[in-house]
Amino acid sequence: MTDRAEPTPPSTKPAAKPSAKLTPMLAQYLDIKAAHPGALLLFRMGDFFETFFDDAKILAEVCNVTLTTRDRNSDHPVPLAGVPHHALDVYLSRLLAAGLTVAICEQTEDPAQAKGLVKREVVEVISPGTATAPELLPGPGGMVCLAYHRGAAGEAGWATLDASTGEFRCGQEDVTLPSLCERCAAREVIVAETVDAEAFRRWRSGLPETVLSAVSAAWFHPALAADTLRDHFGVRDLDAFGLADERTSLAVSAAGALLRYLTSLNLKRPVQVVTLQFAARGDRMLLDEETLRNLEVFRTLRGERGEGTLVHHLDRTVTPAGRRLLERRLAEPLTDLEALAEWHRGVAGALDDRNWREEVRRLLHGVGDLDRGVVRAAAGRIGPAALRQLGASLRAAGEALAAVRGEGHAAHPAAAWVRRTPDQAPLAALLLDTLAEQPPATMRPGEVVRPGVSADLDAAAAVASDTRGFLAALQARERERTGISTLKIGYNRVFGYYYEISNRHLDKVPPEFTQKQTLVNAARFRTDELSAAEQTILDAEERMGRLEGEIFASLLAGVSAALEPIRELSARVAEVDLLFAFAELAERQQYVRPVCDDSLVLDIVDGRHPVVEQLLDGEFIPNDALLDGDVRQVLLLTGPNMGGKSTYLRQVALLVLMAQAGSFVPAARARIGIADRIFTRVGAGDNVARGQSTFYAEMSETARILHQMSRRSLVVLDEVGRGTSTYDGLSLAWAITEFLHHDDGPRPRTIFATHYHELTGLERTLPRLVNLRLEVREWQGSIIFLHAVKPGCSDKSYGIHVARLAGVPEPVLRRAEELLALFSSEDARALTPERLPGTPGFSLAADRPAAASRQLSLFSDGERDALDALRDLDLEGISPMDAFLWLARIKKQL
Repeated sequence: MTDRAEPTPPSTKPAAKPSAKLTPMLAQYLDIKAAHPGALLLFRMGDFFETFFDDAKILAEVCNVTLTTRDRNSDHPVPLAGVPHHALDVYLSRLLAAGLTVAICEQTEDPAQAKGLVKREVVEVISPGTATAPELLPGPGGMVCLAYHRGAAGEAGWATLDASTGEFRCGQEDVTLPSLCERCAAREVIVAETVDAEAFRRWRSGLPETVLSAVSAAWFHPALAADTLRDHFGVRDLDAFGLADERTSLAVSAAGALLRYLTSLNLKRPVQVVTLQFAARGDRMLLDEETLRNLEVFRTLRGERGEGTLVHHLDRTVTPAGRRLLERRLAEPLTDLEALAEWHRGVAGALDDRNWREEVRRLLHGVGDLDRGVVRAAAGRIGPAALRQLGASLRAAGEALAAVRGEGHAAHPAAAWVRRTPDQAPLAALLLDTLAEQPPATMRPGEVVRPGVSADLDAAAAVASDTRGFLAALQARERERTGISTLKIGYNRVFGYYYEISNRHLDKVPPEFTQKQTLVNAARFRTDELSAAEQTILDAEERMGRLEGEIFASLLAGVSAALEPIRELSARVAEVDLLFAFAELAERQQYVRPVCDDSLVLDIVDGRHPVVEQLLDGEFIPNDALLDGDVRQVLLLTGPNMGGKSTYLRQVALLVLMAQAGSFVPAARARIGIADRIFTRVGAGDNVARGQSTFYAEMSETARILHQMSRRSLVVLDEVGRGTSTYDGLSLAWAITEFLHHDDGPRPRTIFATHYHELTGLERTLPRLVNLRLEVREWQGSIIFLHAVKPGCSDKSYGIHVARLAGVPEPVLRRAEELLALFSSEDARALTPERLPGTPGFSLAADRPAAASRQLSLFSDGERDALDALRDLDLEGISPMDAFLWLARIKKQL
C-alpha cells in the first residue's frame, strides 16, 4: 500500500438496480457487476474500458483520471470514468498496487456484426497477488499469494502460489502470519471469513504492504480442500505430495483454499499449477519475522529493499529463476548435511575453474524467465515476439547446461543435475525456425511466420505482395494515362484503397473514377479495378492471418505440452545459476568454504559481516567466534555503544545462515554445526500498529524464543531488559541468562550482548558461560573503538564519551560526569533528590570556568577532608596495620 489514504474498495453490493430509467448498456453493466461485487469492473466500450458509479470514483482517485457524469441533466446522473484500452496495463498496475481486485470485461462479439447490444463477459479477474502479465510484475522475484489457516493446537497450515510461474507450495508448522509474509514476500493473503475479528484487524494494520482478504470458510474445510486438490491434479489421493495423514490436514486446508481462490479468479482451471510441494519441517531452517528483519535479509531496518540488505549484496545471479532461488535459500536455508556438502563441493569446483565458470555464466545471460514464459504460453497470453524469446531462452538454457556437463567436469555435482534434465532443444529449434527473425509483439498478418514454413502461407503472401506491386504499377500507369502527376494511391480503414487527386487536377479525372470523399485540397476516388485489387489483398491477408494463427496455435500447443519439462529445465538453470553465482561471489569477496556437520560447534575464525564490509570505505575488522554445547555455550558480550556489539551478533548469525544457504562465507575458516533455527532479539521500537510498547515487544519476542528454542538453535540477544527500570531489566536479563544455561533446558548456543556489567559475574557460577568484550582505547579524554572482540569483560560503557561524539552540548556532558561519579560511589537505590547536588541551571555560556564556578560541589566538607587525606597518604611507607587503622578513621569520619 502507499502512504496516501487507502481508496475505498469496490462495494460488495451493486451500486444501483436496473430500472426503466437505465439504458440497456447500463443494465448489462449492473448484471455483470453483480456477479463480481468485490472487484472493480473495467467494462469494454469500443476503445475504452469504462467504469460507473462507485467504481468510477475509485478509478478516478487511484489512477488520477477525470471523473465525469453520464446523463448529467437527468434525474439519475451516473458517475463515469474510463481509460484507453491500449494503456490498460499502466492503469491496471496502479489499481493492483492500491490493493484492488480488478475484473476485466471484454466485448465478445464484433460490434459491426452485433444485432442490438454487444455481448460482453468477464474474461479475467486479477487480484494483487495473482497477476501474471510481465507488465504487472515487480521484477524477477516472486509475486506470491498466501493462504493461512491456524489450527486449535497452535500450528498453522500455509500455502503459497506464484501464479506467474505456477510454483505451488504448502507446509504446516507453528508460525505466525507476519513471519510467513516476511519469509515469502507475500503480496496478498487469504484467510477464512470466520477468523477472529481482532486478529484480522491486527494483521491488516501490521502488514501495510500486503492485501488481506477473507474468503469462504468452506474453502478451508479439510474434506473440501482435499477434493479440490485431487480434482485438480487428477489423483485418487494426496500421498504423492506428502499429504497423506492427519498431521498435514492444516496444510491441505490452506492449499485447497488457495487453489480454489485462484480458480475463482481465472474463471477456469489454472493450467500452470501442475504440482504441489510440501515443505517438510526438517528439510529447512526456520526463520521468523523478527530474525529476517533484524538480520536485514530482504529489507533494511528502515523497511527499504536493495542496498543494505543481505540478498542485494549476495546476488550475483544472471537469470530470473536464479534470483528467485536465492531468495528461497535465504528465507529457508538447508539443514540436510548431504545436500549442503554436495552444494559446497559444487561451489568449490566452479570457483577453482574460472574459465569454465565464465563460459557457463555467459551462456546463462541469454536465458530469460522460462517459468513465466511457459505459463503465459500455456494460458494463450503470449505474443509472437515473447514466444520467440522463449525459444531463444530454451536454446540458451540448453547450451549453458551442455557447457556444465562439458569435458572434464563429469564429476561435478551440477553435471549430475544436468544429466537428469529433459532436453528441450527440439522445441527451441521449432520455435526459432518457425517464427520470423523479428516478429511483432501482437499478431499481424505476414509478419509472424518466416518464409518457407508453409507453402500455403507463402502463396498467400506472394499474392498479397504481387498485388501491392500491381498497385504501385497501377499508380504509375494512371499518372501517365490521365496526365495527373500528383495522383497517388492511398489506404485507410474506412474507405480502403483510393486514388487521391488534388483540386487543381479535378478537371482531368476520367469518367470511370467514382468520387468517395471530398477533402479541403483534394478528392478521393475509387474504380472497379482498384476495388478488385483491394479485395485480392484483403482475401490474401485474411488467409495469411488464418494460416499464421493456426501455425502459432500449434506452437503454443507444443509449448503447453512441454510445460512440466520446461519447469524442470528452469529449476536446473536456477540451481546452476545460483551455484556459479556463489562461486563468483566467493572469488570477488574472498569467501571460504565452510565445513558443516552435525556437531554443536560454531567455530569462525576472522569472520566478517557480509554487508557492512561491502559498504565500508575502510578496512573491516574481522573477529572470531567459538561456541559449542559443552564448554562455550553462552557468550556474554560487553562493550560500549558504537563498539560493534550489534554488528558482531548479526555477523555470526549471518555466516550461519549463508553457510546453510549453500554459500561460502566471509571468514578465514568456518566450522558450522547445523542450526535448526536462528532466533534474534536485536533492537526494539514501539509498535503502535500492534498496540505494543518497546518493552512489551521485547519481552514478547524473548518469550517466543525461550519457548521454541532447541539444542540446535542459535540464539542472538542484544540488550534484553533495557526497556524497563534498571533493576527490573537487570533481574530479567540475569534470569534469562540462567535459563538459557540451565542443565535441564535446551541449552542453545547463545550470544548475549548487554550493558549490565553485573552479569559478567555469572562466569564464576555458570560453567558454560564465557565473557567477551569489545576492545576500546582511551586517549586524551576520548575513546577509540577498535571493534575487536577479546576475552574478558568491559569495565564501563563509555556512554558519556559516545554522547560527546554525537554532539550533546558540553554543559549536559559535564553535569552527567558529575552525576556518574556520584552514582558510581553510592548505592543508587539510597539516592533521593534531597541527597543529590543541586541542579546548576546549565549555563550555555562559552566560558567554561565561569559556568563551572556556579556549580555546587558533589562532596561535603567531611568528604573533601577524607579525599585530601587519601591524596596525602604514603602507600609505600605505611604498614598493613597502620593502613587498616587509617581506613577505620576515614570510615568513621564519613
